[in-house]
Amino acid sequence: MAKRVPADERRRQIAQAAGELFAEKGVQAATVRDIGDRVGMLSGSLYHHFKTKNDIVHELMRAYGNDLVGRYRDAERQGGTARQKLKRLFEACVRVNLEYASETAILIHELGRVFRSPEFDYIDEMLVEVEDIFVKVLIQGASAGEIRGDIDPHFVYRMMMDVIGAVPRWYSPGDHSESEVVKQWLDMFWLGIQTR
Repeated sequence: MAKRVPADERRRQIAQAAGELFAEKGVQAATVRDIGDRVGMLSGSLYHHFKTKNDIVHELMRAYGNDLVGRYRDAERQGGTARQKLKRLFEACVRVNLEYASETAILIHELGRVFRSPEFDYIDEMLVEVEDIFVKVLIQGASAGEIRGDIDPHFVYRMMMDVIGAVPRWYSPGDHSESEVVKQWLDMFWLGIQTR
């Protein structure tokens, strides 16, 4: 007789499998049947754990968003120069993007689609808070002369997020450590690629 999986563990397995599918196919294209097949359950049995497919998305994105914002708040609150804060913010960003690779992909792909629905307003609120944290640090750096004062901090933030958000697609621990990725990214950010 097969060993019964506890309900909370089965729920976690379903959410993880669904997250991988949502990242691969998109939320709308991934079906409940796909999720059931991935975890070895009949699709109807999934409704015992989640009432709707969007409930799975909420579970994934709320956990991801809470952890993400918490890490950014901590990185900024520790004080120091803008350079020191940005280093901690980049470390937190790389780490969370790698730990939550599926959720990061879902966020990027669904911003203009599924997440336009009012039921996902908390995602917009999360993104506004994250941008505010980074922009505050960039403004601090411009005021201190660490960062050029003639650039739009919101533009810089968005450019940084576009680059860092792609890390899970190409990152391989065999090629670089997380700290090496952060160091190289910071070198590019501070120094550019132009010869000195």
